[in-house]
Amino acid sequence: MKAMVVKEFRELVRDRRTVALLLVIPLLLLVVFGYAANFAVDQTRVIIAGEDAARVEQTLANNEEAREHLEIVRTDPKLTSAQVEEVLRRGEADAVITTSHSTDDAVLASDTHLWVDGSRLFAAQSAQGQWMKVLASDVRSHVSQIRQDMDAARADATQARENIDDIRTKVTDLRQALTQLRTNPSARVELPDLDALPDVPSIPELPDTSGLDLDALNQDQVVTVVFNPDLKTSWVMVPGLIGLILTFVGTVVTSIGLVRERETGTLEQLAVMPLRPSAIIAGKIAPYFLLSLIDAGIITTAAVWLFDVPFTGAIWRFSFLALVFVFVVLGMGVLISVVSQNTGQAVQMAIMMVMPQVLLSGLVFPLESMSAGVRWIGYLLPLTWFNQAANGIMLKAATLSELSLPVGILVLQAVLIFTLASVRMGRLLRHGGATK
Repeated sequence: MKAMVVKEFRELVRDRRTVALLLVIPLLLLVVFGYAANFAVDQTRVIIAGEDAARVEQTLANNEEAREHLEIVRTDPKLTSAQVEEVLRRGEADAVITTSHSTDDAVLASDTHLWVDGSRLFAAQSAQGQWMKVLASDVRSHVSQIRQDMDAARADATQARENIDDIRTKVTDLRQALTQLRTNPSARVELPDLDALPDVPSIPELPDTSGLDLDALNQDQVVTVVFNPDLKTSWVMVPGLIGLILTFVGTVVTSIGLVRERETGTLEQLAVMPLRPSAIIAGKIAPYFLLSLIDAGIITTAAVWLFDVPFTGAIWRFSFLALVFVFVVLGMGVLISVVSQNTGQAVQMAIMMVMPQVLLSGLVFPLESMSAGVRWIGYLLPLTWFNQAANGIMLKAATLSELSLPVGILVLQAVLIFTLASVRMGRLLRHGGATK
């Protein structure tokens, strides 16, 4: 038994890739995922629209809660409520604040309305909470000002009471003096100095509380959620889960299928055939490509049927998106297979390739809440862009022009990954199927 243990340790030490996967990669994943594990979105990107946008922007600039949590992308006085959904569909902001003309002393809740993109679940939940905090802070500010005005009015009333008491005292003294003169006209009576009487006070004005509309603090009245009105998690998660399943199937299954060619020795036969590396790759992935597309259709149909996820966009747009994404994940599978020596290594590398896409693509944790370095890793992952595009098509009925960024990045990734896989495959075939 001792000899067997020693033998296994020696073989493990010789396999440097496996040692790296077992020791280095888990530590790296812990550090990366630790910085990514955060559900809270601290800042919400907003656009202020409407005829009173400038005044509301200034009000928000003076509000501590707003300065901390709201990032004003721009103000657009010409943007109307009818155009809000179009702005949110294009992803220009997480939310839009529409304004209407009102008095300067009105609370924000009475002349503003927040429109939130519900397809961005975490940002939408954060935007709602942050906006209600801003409105509550604005009301507190108005109440504090009213309290100060009340204190000032109370001080004026107190001063007026003192003046009235002083006048009453002097009038009483004058009455007594006149009575004494009437009784004894020859008496020397000192009359009070009437010129020193204080002014007759006016009634102090009470502060105007007409702008303090507390009924406007009802969230249903001040916030409208579009694309996902009830903020259902399943509506947001399912499009990303479709991409995750395609990633797992395309990456793991393809890498295992191709690496078996080397284990069975058939790759050496392919090396002597007059075929270009790209032709070999195309021939090998064709069955997986077809199966992946069938999987995409099945799981999309099942998701819409089982979870009542709306499909508001065009089917052909989603089909095109799935086609491009399948090319990307199959390319990843091919790339894994040409750098792996056996099935075990292929499975390990495929899992290590899939795990970051689960946690760093925005499917579980919002990208906005991640640290900058980890967020940029997420931007390199294909599932990040598929998730954005699939949400846009299924929930927002977005067009390809509105999704040009995520779709364009997926196309670029497909080209780069397949080019790299072809180069690696050509090098592998030149060495007769042996990895160098």
